[in-house]
Amino acid sequence: MAKPAIIVGNYKYSGTDAHRTLLSVGSLWRHHMHDIKRDPNRVASVGAELAQSLESLMGLRDKNFEHELGARLEQLGESAASKIDEIEPQKLAMWLGNLWPILAKLHEPNNHDTPTSKTGTVVGIQVSTNSVPKTSIARGMVNYDGLDGDRQMARTHHGRPWQALCIWSDEVIAHHANAGHPIARGSAGENITVSQLDWAKVRPGATLEFGSVKTQITAYAIPCKKNARWFSDGDYQRLSHELGAVSRVYCLVTQPGDIAVGDIAICK
Repeated sequence: MAKPAIIVGNYKYSGTDAHRTLLSVGSLWRHHMHDIKRDPNRVASVGAELAQSLESLMGLRDKNFEHELGARLEQLGESAASKIDEIEPQKLAMWLGNLWPILAKLHEPNNHDTPTSKTGTVVGIQVSTNSVPKTSIARGMVNYDGLDGDRQMARTHHGRPWQALCIWSDEVIAHHANAGHPIARGSAGENITVSQLDWAKVRPGATLEFGSVKTQITAYAIPCKKNARWFSDGDYQRLSHELGAVSRVYCLVTQPGDIAVGDIAICK
């Protein structure tokens, strides 16, 4: 996009980042709703708030309520993306900053819920300045824009502030490797490999902590054809969250810090 970078608190969105985030609203909603039952009243309330935020961003009021909620949000996000050059930067920055707090409301515990957390261990840290597989390091520094020394060459689908870190399960990698696929830590592009977490609990809306680093899980990482080489039959869709607790996840960094192999990982 031709728009200049947009500063949102501690985060920097390029014009492309902002545009792609708007285009992703529908899929982000589906990721946060995936494979879990939620209070219908809460879903309706949060969905309406997100829809209204998009309408306000464009200065309009959507009168068409016949669409299913996810489809409506996708339509509104795509419409806002198509008009991004007409949106005031301050309004766009405010919307980007409010997106994650709105989605977080889907995951607030009910009064009768007992807060729980799961712990695991960081067993791999990987960086790359070009492509996969990423190179293993023993420790690193995590900033708001991700792990020091790690960048993607192709930024169309990567590199948003809410994709600052990519996390994956060591047990899932081992399962694929034991089935005869030539995959290892860092092959599929994850920055941090974690062992001993219940990966079914590692889903958008949860928080992850590694040492002094705190993050919010924002989305599942969509399988990419560049990862076909790690599967003996080329079926990289094995990485899809649609198949169960197998997907990598993206995280927004909420507290930077140091990370090292052996650090405790906590999922809440």
